[in-house]
Amino acid sequence: MGYTNFSALGVLVAALAAFGFGFLWHRFLEKPWMTATGYAAKPALKAGPLAIVFLAYLVIAGMLAGLTAHIGNVGVSDTFVTGILVWAGFVLAAMVVDHSYEARSRKLTYMNAGHWLGAFVIMSLIIGFVGS
Repeated sequence: MGYTNFSALGVLVAALAAFGFGFLWHRFLEKPWMTATGYAAKPALKAGPLAIVFLAYLVIAGMLAGLTAHIGNVGVSDTFVTGILVWAGFVLAAMVVDHSYEARSRKLTYMNAGHWLGAFVIMSLIIGFVGS
């Protein structure tokens, strides 16, 4: 076990793919997402916030690869299972708590949960394919 049995290239590609997925997800669900969040107008796309979003995806992909490597083999099935468990146990659970305290709509919770599930599945599969 160690942190050397995963591919840094896989992490980068996974982050890029998840970033692209997130961008398309929010574009596809733009109107319902804006309604659920309470935005009156479409938020402007600026380079600074998008760079921060990409860096966050990069951190998440790196942590997913490192966690899987720490547990054992970085293969497709191992990384996929780790990704789903991390999404359900940490991301989804924390998001549900936040949305409950903030009295956010269930519609927003479902949209955000779907986005993060898709991102974790994409990152897991890419990290697993490249790392195996």
